[in-house]
Amino acid sequence: MILNYSVRDAEEWAAFSGDYNPIHFDLQYVRNMGAEQLSVHGMRAMLDMKRHLSAALLAATPKEDFYSFSTRLRHPVLCHTPYQLQITEKGSQVTGKLLDSATQEICFSSKLTAAQPLVQVNGGQEHRLALAEVMALSQQFPGDAADAAQTWGFFDALLFQLVVKSPETLAMVTETLPELAAATLIEVFAQIPVVQTHHETHFSAKLLSPDAHFHLVDHLDYAIQPMLIVGNRESGFVLRTEIQARVQQQPLITTAVTLKTWPLAGN
Repeated sequence: MILNYSVRDAEEWAAFSGDYNPIHFDLQYVRNMGAEQLSVHGMRAMLDMKRHLSAALLAATPKEDFYSFSTRLRHPVLCHTPYQLQITEKGSQVTGKLLDSATQEICFSSKLTAAQPLVQVNGGQEHRLALAEVMALSQQFPGDAADAAQTWGFFDALLFQLVVKSPETLAMVTETLPELAAATLIEVFAQIPVVQTHHETHFSAKLLSPDAHFHLVDHLDYAIQPMLIVGNRESGFVLRTEIQARVQQQPLITTAVTLKTWPLAGN
């Protein structure tokens, strides 16, 4: 399968997620970093990977109660460049690779497999989204959230959005980098080049079954865990954050995102 992304794909993902990182929209900014072309968000490209991995899993009639998805992002997914999506099935595990069609270089690789039960993660400030809010956001999702192969991907994307827009996330970053004059995480991205390197999701198999209200009763609870930040200004920082959503006190899905900044010594 051949995939080819455009700036429109980046715009649609940014409109949903709030991720307006300039590496996806500002060509001069990208050229100042030493690249020649805009790239689509790794999270946007992952939507197609998740959908196809899930479709392959559903075709085999999944029997487990919990699944995990993991991705390692190696290279940017450039706009207006053909990519080949390869899917491999083996038992209860489905793997995928996105390769540059011309060079066969792997941009990212992913795995969807059976997992242990979710465990409730304690810590972090509790928040709540009403069912009506979740349903409204599902209409803004750049995909079909009601499709069984995309429902968990919608929740994964929703949790990413909540992390990006959270004042808690911004506070944790600016505590480490107090010299940044930023009111939002996107303003941080504009000052320091940031890329995503890993993504992990652990979710209930309920999200692979169609349901008019996504198996929610009247609200969705979530909490963002304190961010782990390691590194230094000379080599750059690695930032890892985790967010868990729960329904009636039971974990539904956990998403962990790992980001890396460029060295800050010259910024």
